[in-house]
Amino acid sequence: MSTLTKVLIVLLSLFSIFLCGTVVTYVGNANSYKALYDKVQGEMTVLAAEMASVQRQYNEQVDAVAALKKEYNARIQKLEDVKGTLTADLRNAERACLQYQNRADSWQGILTGSEQTIGNLVVSLEATRQVLDKVRKDDIEESKEFNELTARLYETMVLLQALQADKRRLLEEKSGLEDLLGRAGVGKAARNVVTAAKGSARGVASMPEITDLKGLVSEVDESLVSVSIGSVDGVKKDMRFHVTRGDEFICDVVITHVDTNKSAGVLDLKVDQPKIGDTVSTKL
Repeated sequence: MSTLTKVLIVLLSLFSIFLCGTVVTYVGNANSYKALYDKVQGEMTVLAAEMASVQRQYNEQVDAVAALKKEYNARIQKLEDVKGTLTADLRNAERACLQYQNRADSWQGILTGSEQTIGNLVVSLEATRQVLDKVRKDDIEESKEFNELTARLYETMVLLQALQADKRRLLEEKSGLEDLLGRAGVGKAARNVVTAAKGSARGVASMPEITDLKGLVSEVDESLVSVSIGSVDGVKKDMRFHVTRGDEFICDVVITHVDTNKSAGVLDLKVDQPKIGDTVSTKL
């Protein structure tokens, strides 16, 4: 064989070896790429499934957000309606408040006038009370003076009756003396004296007896008072007792009921409320 042929055989052998190595490498790489492709394809399938799940969740979230948005819009609209109603109510309340404020101011003026009127009435009432107290005191003084004048009148009437009796006695003595003078020398003229001597004259039987009865208040009601003396002490119906506490005049008691040891009567000329233990007497 020629050298060229040998060289070609050697080159062909080398090329065959290189080609076999390349084919083996290619086949190995092809298997590796197929496994990698299968792995990537599997991952893509998983990712596609996950993406579909995520898309489904996303759609659900979108629907939920849309529902919430619709609900919130409804709530917002409802709140807007409530706001409008409350705004109208607030305006009505402000108008009503203004009206009530005006009424309050008006009532305040009326109340101030009423307070002034009440103050004037209180002053007038106090003045009237003072006048009434003065009238009561004057009435008490006048009653006291009347009782004193009545007693003096009774004493004067008794004295007048005694004087009248003395006058009648003196006239009878004068008549006797004239008879004696007319019968000079005949004897001693007899007297016909019909009137008792001086000092024996008495008052009229119908003249009331002036007594000074004293006792104590034993019971007190609203308008009825009981005293500790009765008929055995000389108390009679319609008799007037003066109730005093120390030197202070309290009231009068006009007797309406008389028992043996106690009496009761109604209040008159009342200055203060009587109390148990106050002094009662027919004379001040």
